[in-house]
This record gives sequence, C-alpha cells and structure tokens, in this order.
Amino acid sequence: MADDSAWTVPGGMPDLSHVEMRSVAMGDGVRLRVAVWPKPERVRGTALVLTGRAEFIEKYAETASALTARGFRVVAVDWRNQGLSDRPLLNRQIHHLTDFALLVDDLDCVYRQVAAPVAAETGGPLILLAHSMGGLVATLALARHAGDDPGRYAAVLLAAPMYAIHTGPLPRRLARALASLGLACGCGARYALWQGDYDPAEGIFRPDNKITTDPRRYAAFHTPYAERPELRVGGVSFAWVAAALDAEDALRHGGLPLERARRPGGPGGASPHGGRPARQCPSCRVSRGQARAADGMRRHPRPGVGGHRRLPRQDP
Repeated sequence: MADDSAWTVPGGMPDLSHVEMRSVAMGDGVRLRVAVWPKPERVRGTALVLTGRAEFIEKYAETASALTARGFRVVAVDWRNQGLSDRPLLNRQIHHLTDFALLVDDLDCVYRQVAAPVAAETGGPLILLAHSMGGLVATLALARHAGDDPGRYAAVLLAAPMYAIHTGPLPRRLARALASLGLACGCGARYALWQGDYDPAEGIFRPDNKITTDPRRYAAFHTPYAERPELRVGGVSFAWVAAALDAEDALRHGGLPLERARRPGGPGGASPHGGRPARQCPSCRVSRGQARAADGMRRHPRPGVGGHRRLPRQDP
C-alpha cells in the first residue's frame, strides 16, 4: 500500500489539489468528472482506474499514490449517477441505470477523449484497473472490442468484479420478477425494495464492522460522504437491478473474453470462487498465485456494495 502522503487534509479528505479535474461530455450529453494525475518522474505507463458502485475519485487517492510511486500516470472517472458526474434524477442519491451497455459507451468515450491521449503523451502501455461494478463494465467493454480492438489495454486487473449481485433472501427469479414489475408500473427510476438514501450513521467506525479493521480506510469512503454530501449515493433503482441481472445473463451466455486468469491463493488456501469467471470462458487457462490481504484489511469484506447494509450484494 502507499504511504499516508495522499491523506493530508484534516478529517480524512484526500488532497487532490495537484490533480487535473476534467468535465467530459458523453455521446448523450451527460458530463462525467475525470481526474488526470501528473506524470510521474519515472514513467512505466498509464493506469485507467474504474471505481465501484457508489464510489468516487477521492476514495482512490491512496491507490493513485501507490500507482504513481510505481511509475504509472493515473486517470480515474466518476460514473454517471455517482461521484460528481451528472445525476439527472431529482433525488440525486438514487443509483439509477437502464442498461450497463451505457456505461460501456461512457468508458469508450473516456478512453477516446482522455485515457488514450494521456497514455500517448505519457509514454508506455495503458493498463486498466477496475473494482466491483467497474470490473463488470471493464469486462463488458473487453467483450465488445474483442474483435475490433483486442489490444486496447496492455493488461487488465479486476478486483472483485461484480459478475453477479446478491439478492439477499430473495431467489434470483423473484428479484427479476419484482424488478420487471417495477419497470412495468413506471417505477424504474425509483428505489427498489429495501433501498434508500445513504445513512450517515454508517460513517461511524466500529471495530466489529465487516469492511475493515483499519479506521483510515473505512474513513476513505465515509469521510468524503460526510464532508461533501453531494458525493453520497444511496441504494439502487428497480431499473438498476434489472440492468444488473441482464448484464449477469449476458456474461453467463456470452462467455468472458479471457485467455488467462489468476486464482488467488495463499496461507488460507485458494478462494472457492476464484475460478468462477474462468469457468464461463472455455478458452481461459487458470493459474494459481499468491494473494495477500492489504494491510489493515480483513480477508473477507462485509457483504454489501460500497459499504451499504441494505444494497444488493455481489457474490463473494
């Protein structure tokens, strides 16, 4: 992990005064906030960082600091309907999306308008680093461009990609039926069942929480929410649930564009789910590598998306 130099502002907010913030127009006019870090002294390449659901650029200041120290110039993006990118709904906290292909379109725009030019200016390869929902979008993008531009990224690193959502006590078929009913009733842009606005009480660190034992990294998510309420994202809409289930089906039936996957292993043994993505791609070869939990992080995070107790959970 990087040192604490990225976290210098009292209260836990990262100091990004040295980072260029751009407002980039998508094809439909929606504007996304894109951050471009300065070029490191010793350049190895450029890393395009894709955040997870309900996350924001500031949360990745430590990750960007670590990448910069390793010679990578960093580009990061706030997805539509989260961070400081455009949010069209009256209730800005509802995480609404009608089709994950729209986020793939956004990624293509960010690649063309920002990431590719920055990588060309910086020198070296362009790699993609994506977490959770960002990992799903990255995978869908790889599938889209497997034929016309397979070498767009020199390497792709996916951390806990959201290849499925956890529907809690509801069977998947019932979750699908409820999402479809919400759409049919014209409630697609409203909160799905058991969803709601972000609860500030979740920002209080408790040692028994299932996210992390490190108060600093817990604060990396919740402190910006407290100090900049406009960053907050609550639960998901009926349409988001339907879109996520559609994306899951697309991956299951279409296969994953992988040639090789590394399955985590270590003193605790290999993850029982580590080979799941590879099983969806017959041409993929799985290798076992050592995986170590980040300093101060528990091996198994609390189920939830972005630390919200009530949100759809991705499979472990």
